[in-house]
Amino acid sequence: MAEPSTAGVVVAGAIGAGLMINGEAAIGALCGGCVYFIANAELSIPSRIALSLVSVVMGYMAAPMLAGMTVFGVGPIDLPGPAAFVASSSVVTATLAAIKARRAAVTNKGETDG
Repeated sequence: MAEPSTAGVVVAGAIGAGLMINGEAAIGALCGGCVYFIANAELSIPSRIALSLVSVVMGYMAAPMLAGMTVFGVGPIDLPGPAAFVASSSVVTATLAAIKARRAAVTNKGETDG
C-alpha cells in the first residue's frame, strides 16, 4: 500500500495539472475530435477512435498557434475554444491528405522510371 505522503503528492500533482488546462480549448478540441469521428465513417472504429484522440490532443496543442494567426486577411481567432475546434477538426485530415499525396508521388515516380 502506498504511503500517505505518496498519495498526497499524486493528488497534489493531479490538482495542479487540472488547474493548468485551458477548459475552453479542451472543449473546442473535444468537439473537433467528435466531428472528425462522425465524419469519417469509411474508417474502422478503432482507427476512428485513435485518430480522434490524436485530433483532440493536437487540436488542443495547436490552438494557441492558430489563435494568433491571420490567413488571407482572415483572423485572428482570439478565443481558444473556436481555435482549438478548427485545429482539431482539420489537423488529422490535413496530415492524412499529405501522407496520401506523398504515397501517390512515390508510386507514380516508381512507375515512370522503368
